[in-house]
Amino acid sequence: MPKVPRLSTRIALGWARRQARRFPPQPLEPLAPDTTARILVVNTTGIGDTIFCTAPIADLRESFPKARIDLFVDRRRVELVENNPHLSDIVVYPGKFKRVRATIRELREKKYDVAIIQHANDPDVVPMIGVARPKFMVGYESHTFSELYSVKLPPADRAGGAHTIDARLALCRAVGAAGTHWHTELFPDDGDRAQAAELLHSMNLKAGQAIAMNLGGSLPSKRWPITHWVALARVLCDRGHACLFVGGPDDTLLAEMVREHCDHESPVHFAVGKLPFMGSAALLQLCAAHITGDTGLMQAGFALDVPTIALFGPDDPAWTGPHPKQQKAVVLQGDSSRRPADYDRREDNEGVLMKLISVDDVQRALDGLLGE
Repeated sequence: MPKVPRLSTRIALGWARRQARRFPPQPLEPLAPDTTARILVVNTTGIGDTIFCTAPIADLRESFPKARIDLFVDRRRVELVENNPHLSDIVVYPGKFKRVRATIRELREKKYDVAIIQHANDPDVVPMIGVARPKFMVGYESHTFSELYSVKLPPADRAGGAHTIDARLALCRAVGAAGTHWHTELFPDDGDRAQAAELLHSMNLKAGQAIAMNLGGSLPSKRWPITHWVALARVLCDRGHACLFVGGPDDTLLAEMVREHCDHESPVHFAVGKLPFMGSAALLQLCAAHITGDTGLMQAGFALDVPTIALFGPDDPAWTGPHPKQQKAVVLQGDSSRRPADYDRREDNEGVLMKLISVDDVQRALDGLLGE
């Protein structure tokens, strides 16, 4: 049975259809390299998606050096992009149905020529952009509000192995950009680096000494079991490595569970919840390697070229894992043939698929990554 949209989405969709009839989308001619157009990139979703968005932002700047390039981003993700040198300005999305009139007024005052909808799930985002009346809107035809778009691209070929970054770059090509800058980017500042260095120093660790181990995961189905992390830490310590567990504030309970089972005399350290996200990203740069589940911090490791082992359970690493051109990245995933027929990632509280990745698998991958 097809999913019925929520009332808020149905109301917004009805408005979008009326708007499209009143102001039919106009054809878009590709922008010239010397354009001074005002371009708004729209990405109002999670940490990983915001990091993915940095590749098309860089591509647009390289293609249109004289253009104004702004980003419409969730208030919780501003930290990730506030130091991005390719952006002219940041417009903050305050949250679903919050400060709608003020946000529309701010968008309208900037008089955008093109709005590129990279990723927008909340039902008010694209309608707000539409009310602000950019000359052209560009996105995917599969989006709920695609009737407002001047350019509607067909969905990305995920079955054919398309990566989400390449799908986003296709939107750049639709406006005349090169669409070739695949590498994501983060820009920790001096404060982020100082925080990371101070924390490392407090643990008597030197740069390049520790292996970062990221416990997190937005769902239990995406988390490697605690017992596996503890066993890996023991193996690494026995081999002379220091272990540094990292993660956000939501991962502190997991960290305490690991701590309880670790030898207090072993070189196992905990930075979970001790730094803001960009501080944690800077901390990764001070580590020899990064072992991680499928999280936003995993994407930070890729953006900063930290040697990374990515552990995947239910989700497709070809879509959201390291880009095929990413260097020093290894993906480990459980045997998909052992996935239960009725498997539901949101109901998997045991990490059924993540359990299939063994400690030996990770250790061998780490040896290869570090050349040991």
